[in-house]
Amino acid sequence: MEADPSLGAIRFRAMGHVDLESVMKIETQSYEFPWSRGTFEDCLAAPYECWAGELGDREGRNEIVGYGILQVSRDEAHLLNVCVRNQLHGCGFGREIVLFLIDRAKAQRATKMFLEVRPSNGIARALYDSVGFRQIGVRKGYYPAFSGREDGLVLALTLDGE
Repeated sequence: MEADPSLGAIRFRAMGHVDLESVMKIETQSYEFPWSRGTFEDCLAAPYECWAGELGDREGRNEIVGYGILQVSRDEAHLLNVCVRNQLHGCGFGREIVLFLIDRAKAQRATKMFLEVRPSNGIARALYDSVGFRQIGVRKGYYPAFSGREDGLVLALTLDGE
């Protein structure tokens, strides 16, 4: 999908329990092995940063189009989940969410950010590469798969000095 400037910029706000129905719809439509509602509830209860990205619709209502979950502990940040509604892939919203979360990690004085990604997720890998993440390791059998398990590539981004 080509980027559509008429869609406007995504606006971020803290995710709450009232958002979980919308978030779960996006999550289950996006992943073969989605997070459970309980996982999102745990993230909201933990000291994680849970953000909803919204766009206004033609009737003036705001609609969640993506979200991100970030954990920051001391000087390290861990990007736990980033997702954009399927119909809006290719519009740059995933990149906006990742860049927003990088800024949030920097604001909390994190100097390094980590994440895991499936080797089979070429779109996400290209996005992370484009913002400076580099592979530093592999977690064997990290992700569930239809036939066994899939490795997780461990990526890192240095945040200090930027």
